Amino acid sequence: MDNTNRYDQYTETNIVRSLVIYDWIEDLNIVGTKAIFDRIIEIIGRQPDIATVADGSNGKDYSYISFLKRETIKKKEWDSLGYLWKRSEKVLSDFAIDLGASPNKFKCFEIHIDHSAVDDIDEKIRKLVTLIADSLGPIYGIGYDMPYYWGPRAFAQGSSSSRYATADKSLYGPPEQMREQSFAFGPTFRADPSKRGLSTCFRDIFEINFVSKGHLDRQIQDVTLQTFIAKNRLGTLRQLTPVTWAWGVPPSDIQKVRKIMIDAGFTIVKE
Repeated sequence: MDNTNRYDQYTETNIVRSLVIYDWIEDLNIVGTKAIFDRIIEIIGRQPDIATVADGSNGKDYSYISFLKRETIKKKEWDSLGYLWKRSEKVLSDFAIDLGASPNKFKCFEIHIDHSAVDDIDEKIRKLVTLIADSLGPIYGIGYDMPYYWGPRAFAQGSSSSRYATADKSLYGPPEQMREQSFAFGPTFRADPSKRGLSTCFRDIFEINFVSKGHLDRQIQDVTLQTFIAKNRLGTLRQLTPVTWAWGVPPSDIQKVRKIMIDAGFTIVKE
């Protein structure tokens, strides 16, 4: 049975909005990551509950207050940092808000926010897009809305997961096509960041696509992609910084645009 739209019938099913950056121009370490996280906290409007640090295969969770008091971030050069906001009664997700960043080994910066966890999700995301553009200088990244039980965090990393979608504990997961598209990106995500090729290729096409000159200068039908997007009215292209543009594609147009990009050989996902 096709599960693509089944989540619509469950009133307690939550949608998560994600921003994921896979490559950026700024030199970022964990201390710098915490500084950006602190600015995200200001936009969210309340402190996280849990801070997580990891060094290689070893990770440790702290209450956020303890994390600050112990000055844990200064004790060593951690590989990754994460902040979590616990769920409330109206939030289905494991955590209402999830921040994660690994600046070096896997080079990924993630923000996942359950729509029910904040007031005015659109305004929060607008501010976060500006903050991320100014702080990181994204070379490539994506933004998408996804039902919680499709596993938006796993999807960001080219994997898949299933979740309990409803109060009766029925188990659901992403549609097969989305699972396959996620797995198709997995090897690229796990590759050395310098070998991912994301400075000129797209993972796929999403509601938000953070792109840079390497993408926009590529040739398609004898013009640059930047000209092609404007000429064919394929969404909106907005320059955020000297390095980064946001290419917004309406959900209703994504399948049309992704076919054009796949046929042109611009994407990692081929189907």
